[in-house]
Amino acid sequence: MATAKAGDIVKFWKSDRWGRSAAHVLTTVNDLRDRGVKVVSLTENFDLDTKEGRFMFAVLAAAAEYELELRAERQAEGIAAAKRRQAEGRMLPGKKHMGRPRVVGPAELETLRRLVDDGKSVTEAARTLKISRSTAYAALAQR
Repeated sequence: MATAKAGDIVKFWKSDRWGRSAAHVLTTVNDLRDRGVKVVSLTENFDLDTKEGRFMFAVLAAAAEYELELRAERQAEGIAAAKRRQAEGRMLPGKKHMGRPRVVGPAELETLRRLVDDGKSVTEAARTLKISRSTAYAALAQR
């Protein structure tokens, strides 16, 4: 967008995809318009050359920022609740720990060690187990 010049057209899919804050989005669009660049939405039917279109764009940008903040708030609440459950010893059924499931369990680690001990490189062993090389090195270093 830094290279857009007067007479160019910047097309975007949806107004809520411009950025994280309404202020940044509006600043960017105003900067483009001040440079003579036409800004067009492909899915929303409003014209940013009119005051009504700019108003709708501002409202949608503010709504997108609100939604983003709400999502972050809910995520933080969920993480806090999971930490409370873990501290109280009452995790959800089937869960033993929080976070992403481990890729390399005891069986995979044993196979990885056996392959490396048999002369395969860590890279080849990782490919055999369909894990990344860095995951294989980290698993071997931990245990």
